[in-house]
Amino acid sequence: MEGMSFEAFASMDDLEARSPSRSHGIDARLEATFRWSYCDFLRDAGIELRMPQLTIATATVFCHRFYSRHSHAPAENSIFTIATACLFLAGKVEETPKSLREVVRVSYLVQHKNEYDFAVKRIHQQDCFEDQKQRLLNAERLLLHALRFDFNVDHPYKHILSLAKRAFEDVHVTQNFSRNLTQVAWNFANDSLRTTLCLQFNARSIAAAVLYLG
Repeated sequence: MEGMSFEAFASMDDLEARSPSRSHGIDARLEATFRWSYCDFLRDAGIELRMPQLTIATATVFCHRFYSRHSHAPAENSIFTIATACLFLAGKVEETPKSLREVVRVSYLVQHKNEYDFAVKRIHQQDCFEDQKQRLLNAERLLLHALRFDFNVDHPYKHILSLAKRAFEDVHVTQNFSRNLTQVAWNFANDSLRTTLCLQFNARSIAAAVLYLG
């Protein structure tokens, strides 16, 4: 089911009202829980894969975009499967690719971290690995169509740096103050990835807001 166009932003109310998950009885609170879960998964799996923060951020935006057009309800839209596909694709888009085998293995272990020893044995068994690989490849195809092959993501990070530089050009502040404020804003930008702000506002607006909060 299709939702918003990525060429236009939408308000939080519109995003929640038009979410494809509503038609399957998933309310905004439950959907937010799913969102936080896949954001945590993307962070943990991305770190284990030694992916740069920018790549993890791109994967997160891809995931938000996917669920603005597809419901959480169908089994093939499992947050772990779709999030893994987002990481795999983001690695290629941001030119920090990881092998299919590595992404499948690490993502499976992160997903089953509470039963890690058993998961290590399972993912090294051919039937389990092939099943997870096929799930990932199927999810990537779904993701490509959901994104309409639009992989452009503008993150707030570069805007934070340029706006901070401009703001402090004519103001006498210490280098330490400027660096600390920029770092706080950067952290807020990272935190914003757990929300749908990237679907509501452009990256420059988010950068200005987090600098103001800093």
